[in-house]
Amino acid sequence: MTERSTLDTGTGYGREAPSYDTRLTEVGPGTPMGEALRRYWHPIATSATLTAEAPHRTRVLGEDLVVFRDGKGRAGVVFERCAHRGASLFFGRIEDDGLRCGYHGWKYDVQGRCLEQACEPDRGRRRDAVRQPWYPVEERYGLVFVYMGPPDRKPVLPRYDVLEDLAEGEQYFAEWPFPGLSVTGAEQDFHWLLIYENTIDPVHINWLHSQHSGYQFLGTGTTGFPEDFFDPYTLPGRVSYDRTDFGAKYGVRFLDRERDGERTERVWGAELHLPNATVLPDWVELTPDTKADMVIWAVPIDEHRHRAFFSIRAGDPARVRRFLFGITQDGKDAWELTDQQRQRFPGDGEIMTSQGPVALHSEETLATTDRGVVLLRRLLRTMIDDVEAGRDPQGVSLDEEPVRRTQAGLFTLATDTVGHAAPAARV
Repeated sequence: MTERSTLDTGTGYGREAPSYDTRLTEVGPGTPMGEALRRYWHPIATSATLTAEAPHRTRVLGEDLVVFRDGKGRAGVVFERCAHRGASLFFGRIEDDGLRCGYHGWKYDVQGRCLEQACEPDRGRRRDAVRQPWYPVEERYGLVFVYMGPPDRKPVLPRYDVLEDLAEGEQYFAEWPFPGLSVTGAEQDFHWLLIYENTIDPVHINWLHSQHSGYQFLGTGTTGFPEDFFDPYTLPGRVSYDRTDFGAKYGVRFLDRERDGERTERVWGAELHLPNATVLPDWVELTPDTKADMVIWAVPIDEHRHRAFFSIRAGDPARVRRFLFGITQDGKDAWELTDQQRQRFPGDGEIMTSQGPVALHSEETLATTDRGVVLLRRLLRTMIDDVEAGRDPQGVSLDEEPVRRTQAGLFTLATDTVGHAAPAARV
């Protein structure tokens, strides 16, 4: 008689269909996350490239919008479909006082008021009764921001100390220098939370950007991080995560490269401000005891895509190049890679895309090194709970507030009286 073979275990047969947390991922009007996100300001365009030449079509939080600047220099955001017959205002014409629809000539100002109905008697006897849906905008740091939430809960647009008080010769750099990306941001074909969680996951730096794909950060071993910064086996004792008044931050302790015959212990860290902003320091040229000089935003388009915006304060365009081109793959920029090179030397783009348009939370197996991701998700869930309970979420102020003191940067750890590094600083 033939013995039965050992029963196979752990196979994929019979597994439930993968799923994701809809409270975290859906961003349209009326959804839990969508309503929470609508309580904050979001970048929608870059100021310098938003000219009165033409309107620009965009999509934010599942809503189709048009952003434009009228002939008087005022920025405006309105629904894309004209209130008359639904034609796209993307095909409209900008005039001195507003945007005129290309279908029948109805014209709207930056707050959606109908100024003229070209083909109607007296240019529209009841034009005052028409209002094109619109959203408030403000400009700061080289960007146009939009608020899409309830009018009575409109908050103050935050100020960040790392972007305030430009020194002589400094300016804001906020434009992607690539065709088609200069006005409404760089579109990415995956969920905004994938990249936002990636920013509070320094652990991937110590594997993906070094051990797996080779040293991808420019300046490694010279102006940037020393090679042993990327040692994955010492990382668990060197990284810390903390809540802040505006979200969360992390810090990574390491021995800096040798300077004047010594290797000083420092900490490099980034900071997240709810709901979707990251304060980030330079990683290509490390200057001890300097704060970050840029903020990045991941703005949801819908449930599967997002747009990236940034603002950098700098007196030298080289700083912008270090951000835009500071991570290479096999020594090349991403657009230079073959499919085979992308597989062999993946970077953030390949990994984010490989996770699918949205994370399948039911398929995850979180571990101790995912503490930053867990912390961020808790903060986001609390943000949603607060809005549902009628409270203002974290980081929202309806009254003028001080400039936000940020904590991201590269800092020297304090030493004790005998010259030893003090206990790990939580920055």
